[in-house]
Amino acid sequence: MSYQSEPVTMWFDQRILMQESPIQGIGTFATETIHAGELLILVTGGLVLTSDDRRSGKVQLAAGLYNQESVPGDLRIVTPKVFHYYINHSCEPNAIDLSKSPNSTHYIAWHDIQAEEEVTTDYGIYGGATLERCECRSPRCRGRVTPNDWQLPELQQRYRGCFPWRLEQPIPQMNIHEDKNSSERQ
Repeated sequence: MSYQSEPVTMWFDQRILMQESPIQGIGTFATETIHAGELLILVTGGLVLTSDDRRSGKVQLAAGLYNQESVPGDLRIVTPKVFHYYINHSCEPNAIDLSKSPNSTHYIAWHDIQAEEEVTTDYGIYGGATLERCECRSPRCRGRVTPNDWQLPELQQRYRGCFPWRLEQPIPQMNIHEDKNSSERQ
């Protein structure tokens, strides 16, 4: 797969806004009820940067204003930080990113989201996030989030078919290996 810079297109549901969060810093909140399955955020495109671009200083970004996604070939896709960057973690989320490529963000409501409720996602399924101390306060709270949480069997079962583009492929292989090992032990 080759990557090239594309214009950034952003769409946000009119029923979400950013405000202070009891979980962490700024969060995204619903102003009205949003039903499970409804689109919340869609962002496509981005600026593709090579390692040469980054080293040479050819492109200088205000780091606090951009989100960067690493892709194969030592490339990064850069997009402005907006709503999708301000979705905080919860071990019992109400939204999920169904993106199937690194140059898109496609959040939907995973469960119904009530007016004034914070929109949250489980950082553990995206492979890369670390929270030494989880502040979500949900009954399913794992206490912390690691880059390897996506490998937890309970998360693989709960989010089957909803993992990011780069992790969805290894999951069936891991499950086949685990199934083989468990049947050999019996």
